[in-house]
Amino acid sequence: MPAATRSGTGLLRWRLIWLHALVAAGTSIGCAQREVGESAPALLRPWVLPPIDGELAGSFSLPDSPAIEWRIQVQTSASQERRVSISADGRGFRLRGGAVLDAHGDGRWFLTDVEVDAAEWFGPIAARELPDVRGVDCRGRIAMQGEGTRINGVWDGRLESVLRDGRWEDPARKLLIEGIAGRLAIESLHARRTRGGQEFTWTGGRFDLVPFGAGRMELALDGDEVRVDTARVSLFGGELQASSVVWSKAKARLSAVAHLQGVEIQQLLFLLPPVLSAAKGRLDGNLALEQGSAGVQIGIGRLQLRQGEVAELRLAPSPGLLSARLPAQVRAHYPGLEQLETGGVPLVADVVEVMLNPAGDAEGRTAVVRIEGGPVDPSLKAPVVLQVNVRGPLDSLVKFGTSKQLGFGGAR
Repeated sequence: MPAATRSGTGLLRWRLIWLHALVAAGTSIGCAQREVGESAPALLRPWVLPPIDGELAGSFSLPDSPAIEWRIQVQTSASQERRVSISADGRGFRLRGGAVLDAHGDGRWFLTDVEVDAAEWFGPIAARELPDVRGVDCRGRIAMQGEGTRINGVWDGRLESVLRDGRWEDPARKLLIEGIAGRLAIESLHARRTRGGQEFTWTGGRFDLVPFGAGRMELALDGDEVRVDTARVSLFGGELQASSVVWSKAKARLSAVAHLQGVEIQQLLFLLPPVLSAAKGRLDGNLALEQGSAGVQIGIGRLQLRQGEVAELRLAPSPGLLSARLPAQVRAHYPGLEQLETGGVPLVADVVEVMLNPAGDAEGRTAVVRIEGGPVDPSLKAPVVLQVNVRGPLDSLVKFGTSKQLGFGGAR
């Protein structure tokens, strides 16, 4: 402590005790004072801070976290304006800021430099404050700046955060997202509100056994509500898009319709009844998705071959699949059928349709796969119209992984 400050040690100690008490309890007391109004007894009327000049320093730490050394300096001007300077430093943490306040603690505040290493601090904070994400490995570097006001005991202002080199791994939900970057500009801390267009990007990841590539999301915050205006992610060799999705703590489930463009049939084989062993071609379509406590559920969907394109398919070996019910003389006229149904030659299809309805349609079908085409070699003369109807739970046909975080929705 400077020599000029040491000379008034006793007075300074009491002044700092006043400051410490204000920081710890000032907001709640201020709220009570405003509620009782001007007619309240003198003891409940707004406190007036005594003139404070001095410095307070110390350290603190959360369980399993590095210690943070902090320092607060206060100077009171002749006009009773309090200028506060705050600094804090620790492993993976840095803060510089302050405030200019009047005798009642109202005024303006500012953060000029905040840096946080999420690898050091997310775990200890989640253990105390975020039970839903305990066990998550969160990494990245966060930088923040902001400024605002305290008026009649209400804190408000703007805060801009920038995330770089982020990584999120949630083993319980089988979710991994890598290469996360983003910027979040909160325009009202009191209302927890942002403008639209807050952007986050990532380079890739995995959900259960499904890998995904680079993606981009634009969102906005409004209180407890998160509104995703647009989201795009590379998936199944194509792209998945979703828009106008709203999430909040009050909503138990989140529903969205995903639009898929140019997805590769080969990468979707695990979603389909075991009809095909190999495929080349691209599909477009829509897929209903619902997220809740049980994970992500796939609902009603329809995918079809891209307009103007053909697909090359190889059927899973199923002798008799196409020819079993045909008379011998017909089979003799179409020699390519047996080669198609055993997977010996590929099938060129100009119609590929996949329909999913996990709850079952009017005929009880949970999935329908329709293929129209013929052998690659036209000399084999085997025109094919193949429709496979599935009845019963699709989860019995499709095994996503062991966590059951991804499955089919709808009544069984």
